Amino acid sequence: MRLNKVLYSLLFLCNVIQIFAQDTIKLKPYIENMKTVDVFIEGKKYNFLFDTGGSETIISPEIAKTIKKEIYGSTTGFRMSGEIIKAQKADDITLSMGNTKIFHPTVGIWDLMSILPKDFPKVDGVISLKSFINTILTVELSKNILIIEDKTSAKKAIKRKSLLPTRFANGLEGAELNIFIGISKQNKLYWFLFDSGNSGPFLLSNESAEVWQIKKENQKDNYENNPESMFAIGSKNLKIKSFIRDIIYDGVLNFDAISKYIFTIDFKNKEVWIE
Repeated sequence: MRLNKVLYSLLFLCNVIQIFAQDTIKLKPYIENMKTVDVFIEGKKYNFLFDTGGSETIISPEIAKTIKKEIYGSTTGFRMSGEIIKAQKADDITLSMGNTKIFHPTVGIWDLMSILPKDFPKVDGVISLKSFINTILTVELSKNILIIEDKTSAKKAIKRKSLLPTRFANGLEGAELNIFIGISKQNKLYWFLFDSGNSGPFLLSNESAEVWQIKKENQKDNYENNPESMFAIGSKNLKIKSFIRDIIYDGVLNFDAISKYIFTIDFKNKEVWIE
């Protein structure tokens, strides 16, 4: 009887360690500066795009059929251009990344390859920030890593960072997750999508471009030749080339901007910290 109690205690301790242990997840290079991550589903490895601007974690219809999940319903999302994206859903799927298993009550079902050029390497789905909704996550794109923090490491990670003005948005159906960073200009906050999947330029809407006094006629198709502008991201002053586009947001951060800093996201308290 005593031995059983000891074994039970050890098993309980192992489960606690597994749940709360800090875990570093490695990102892999994809096309341009986009990143992918190895994801395991029922023991099989898949290649998923990591996209902080993706509002929903999605798997391909092929995976859903392989693991015998019922595909049902309809959900609607929008690309930054305003283009409508229609997807379906499936329930009760566990995705593993690094040493961490994350249960998803629902994921989106959609073929990402349907909008990518045919010569791009295959990706099987998208890991969005929604996958980490019960964690504290550090995003360090310059080192190609994500860190799921434990209670101790989270305190250390936040201690050396400054808090950003943010909005956590959950979409039309209340089931999505996007983060917007408030960037101050002329005593107003303008809300920029936190989008690592934006492998192109730092984007401004037509209206935001006027505030930053950037003229569309001076923009070149090759945005690398555009002049740099200053953007205050919390205590950081980001000097970066931008591009004006007809988008549904004030602006969109890109991979280049996000990779210059280290971000820690506390999803429970809806806070984002920057170093």
